Amino acid sequence: MFRKLPTIDLADELIDRAFKRSKKIQMMDRDATYRMKKTIIARTESFVATIVSPLETYVKKFPSIDTLHPFYRDLIDIKIDSNKLKKALGAVDWARKTCQRIQTSQLKSLTKSKNIDFLKQKQYEIQGRISSVVKQVNAELQILAEAQKILKTFPTVQDIPTVVIAGYPNVGKSSLLRRLSSAKPAVAQYPFTTKDIYVGHMKQADHYVIKQFQLIDTPGLFDRPLEKRNDIEKQAIAALSHLADIILLVLDPSETCGYSLNDQHQLLAQVHHLFPKASVLVVENKGDIKKSSSGNLSISCDDGTGIDILIKELFARYPAHQADDKNT
Repeated sequence: MFRKLPTIDLADELIDRAFKRSKKIQMMDRDATYRMKKTIIARTESFVATIVSPLETYVKKFPSIDTLHPFYRDLIDIKIDSNKLKKALGAVDWARKTCQRIQTSQLKSLTKSKNIDFLKQKQYEIQGRISSVVKQVNAELQILAEAQKILKTFPTVQDIPTVVIAGYPNVGKSSLLRRLSSAKPAVAQYPFTTKDIYVGHMKQADHYVIKQFQLIDTPGLFDRPLEKRNDIEKQAIAALSHLADIILLVLDPSETCGYSLNDQHQLLAQVHHLFPKASVLVVENKGDIKKSSSGNLSISCDDGTGIDILIKELFARYPAHQADDKNT
C-alpha cells in the first residue's frame, strides 16, 4: 500500500528543476518575434507544469488517512501524527491550486502581447510568484518527505485470520515467528530488539481447504497503563486492538529475559482485561532451560520442542467462518 509513495522533493529542488527544464525549450518560427514569444510562453508553461505536476502527485498518492484500516491510522498517529500529516497535505494542495491560478490569470497577458521586453518581465514575474508560493510550503514538504520514508516501512497486513504474538521484551517472540513462518525478523539478546511490526504467514491444508494465518510479531510490552507506554509499545497495542483473532502470549519461566514471571503474569492479566473477547493462547518459551508447573504449553524456539503442538492448537482455533474459502 505504501511502497509506491513518490519521493518528495523540497521547494528548492522543485524550483531548480523547473528552471533547468524550461531553459532547454526553444520554439521554432520564421518570424523572430513570434519565435521568441512562443519560446517565452512555452518556457513559462513548462516551469509551472514542472512544479504543479509533482505537487498534485504528492497529494493524490498519499492515502486518505480517514479511510485507512484502524491499525494503520494508529501507526500513523504513533509515528507521524495524523493531524500534522493532514495539514501538510492540505498546505501542499493549496500551493498547487495557487500556482494554477497564477498561471491561468497571467498567461492571458502573455498571449496578447508582442512586446518581448514585456513578455520577459511577465515571465519572470510568474516564475517569481510561483517560486514564492512553493517556498511557503517547504516545511510541509519536509513533513511529507519524512512521512513518506516512515510509511514505506509499514508492514503490509492482509484481511485474513491473524495471530498476534505478544509478551515482555526478550521472551522469544521474534524467534517464535521465525519458527512458525518464513519471516526473518532480527533476533538479539537485548530488550526491544523488535522496534517495529513484523509479518509472517503459515498455511495448512485441511482436506480441500487451505487455512492460512497471518502472524504478527510485536515489540515487547510491559505491565503498565497505556498512557505510560512508549511509542514502541503502542505499536503492539495497535496490533492487538485491530488485528488479533488470536493473541499468542509468550512467557519466559526461566526469567532470562530479565523480567520476573510474576510481572509477566500481570501482563497476561492486563491483556485479558484489555481484550476480554480475544482468544488468548499462552505458551512458555525456553522450555529447554526451565519448565514451570503451570500447565501452559511449554515450547523451545531453540530446539523446536512443542512447536508442532502449538501449530495444531493454533489451527484448532482457526475462525470457523474463514474455512468457507476453499482453494484447490
